[in-house]
Amino acid sequence: MSRLGIITGMAIEAARITAVAKALPEVSRPLVASVGGNSHEAERTARSFVVAGVTRLVSFGIAGGLEPSLSPGDIVLADGVWLPDGKMAPTDSAWVELTVERMGINRTAVRGIVAGSDKALVSVEEKAALRSHSGAVAVDMESHGVARAAAATGKPLLVVRAIADPSTRSLPNAALVGIGSDGRRRPFSVLAELVKNPLQFGALMRVAGDSNRALESLSTITSAFIEGAVSLD
Repeated sequence: MSRLGIITGMAIEAARITAVAKALPEVSRPLVASVGGNSHEAERTARSFVVAGVTRLVSFGIAGGLEPSLSPGDIVLADGVWLPDGKMAPTDSAWVELTVERMGINRTAVRGIVAGSDKALVSVEEKAALRSHSGAVAVDMESHGVARAAAATGKPLLVVRAIADPSTRSLPNAALVGIGSDGRRRPFSVLAELVKNPLQFGALMRVAGDSNRALESLSTITSAFIEGAVSLD
């Protein structure tokens, strides 16, 4: 029987998994952890999950768009993960296909490469450069750590991401300080940044709205990839 180990960047992403997993028998509920955008912690946690008995690994959460056609809320299922050293880590193609099948006709997902980055990409220019260099359609800060763990332990990998900030939009500084190393929100850090530069407020509200749209999309696909994993056993 599959038992999933799921790594997220934010605690609110992990909560989406936990809400769905409550319906599963306790012995088959996934192990879930948020690592605050730290790829090294993502790898360490994923490896510890394997030691604890998980059979499949998932990187789950929001992402930045690199492909200009992608909008907030679009789901990306990775065909592979581009690592910062230029190497490519594969995902489990059968699992991806079953997830798409389980999503049904009312939901769609974009297939493509997801790039890993050890820093947040703030500007439109940074996103365009990574797109050109990697060929990736989206970027996040955890998937390459989970991919390294999957490769080292021989476990199947799935990367499920939803676009929060599109390629055509830069991020305000206030958005970058809002998540701590434990993946939890830091509202006072955001407030302090806004006090320093109140003109960020409009852009920050736009980011918040786009992030909420991405989180809602993630909620619609959670059952699909869990059911897909069960079908593969």
